[in-house]
Amino acid sequence: HAQIDLERSIALSEALFDDAPWGVVLIDADLRPAVVNGYAAKAIGTGRTTLLGRPLGDVVARGVEELEGALQHVLAEGAPPAPADLWVTLASTSGAGAGERRRCWRSGFVRLSSPMTEEPAPLGVAWLFQDVTAERLAAREADRTRFRWSQLHRAGVAAAEYADPAEAVAVLLDFALAGFADHGLVDRVAGDRRLTRAVASPAGAPDADGLGGGFEGGFPQRYGTDHPALQAWDRAGSVRVDAGRDAAEWAAARHWPADTAHALCTALRSRGRTVGVLTFLRTAARGAFDRQDALYAETVAARVAAALDVPPLG
Repeated sequence: HAQIDLERSIALSEALFDDAPWGVVLIDADLRPAVVNGYAAKAIGTGRTTLLGRPLGDVVARGVEELEGALQHVLAEGAPPAPADLWVTLASTSGAGAGERRRCWRSGFVRLSSPMTEEPAPLGVAWLFQDVTAERLAAREADRTRFRWSQLHRAGVAAAEYADPAEAVAVLLDFALAGFADHGLVDRVAGDRRLTRAVASPAGAPDADGLGGGFEGGFPQRYGTDHPALQAWDRAGSVRVDAGRDAAEWAAARHWPADTAHALCTALRSRGRTVGVLTFLRTAARGAFDRQDALYAETVAARVAAALDVPPLG
């Protein structure tokens, strides 16, 4: 029976490291990989022998502290009761995939102890994981989409209660900014390639130029000919731009708040013409605007344009 148990244990170990549909990594007591199966090596982006004996920080750019903390806890206290999601950023320095890759691994841990001693001594940790990045990103995108459209619905209901177009636009922007951007600006067309500030959100935030202005009597914005707002006007669409190394200088040249790192400008279209430009601004704490962000901004812009371009009664 002892021989059969040994053979079963060996067969199980070999199967896990050859055919398992999840990653298996044996970590020694010094928190260095001792054995890595094929799935894990592919998920991490290295060969099976490349990781052996190396610190985990050599391949994990961000998230290594959380991973090592989990391993230390298992060595000291034992395995947690359930698997957990672990987000890491992997560093790739060669090949077509050079750069950083953000991944989510559904991870479980088992403490390994020697059966040859009366008091079990920890030999290391068996770390088992599956890459669930696609599923988690899809769920996150679905949550984000539901939240955004809920905000638009609430914004439309709230804005309908205001007779003043400026107040209606301000309410629309306040709702649209939640979880999306840090600043919202509405510039209204006031002549040939001239824009005046109509609304800035959040309410009470200082204008980038220190100038207020409502729908009438506002000062023209001192935008250069290549300003993203004017580009959006010319294209009757959206323009996304990001700061370079000197973000403060970049923002100042465009008359935006000094902490701006990412911008999205989209034309306000109503009754077949451009009536203004809507600008969303993000600080460096948020990521750059993507295509889905542009689609959302264009939907907000359609509502802002309708509120801004109120036809005269009668």
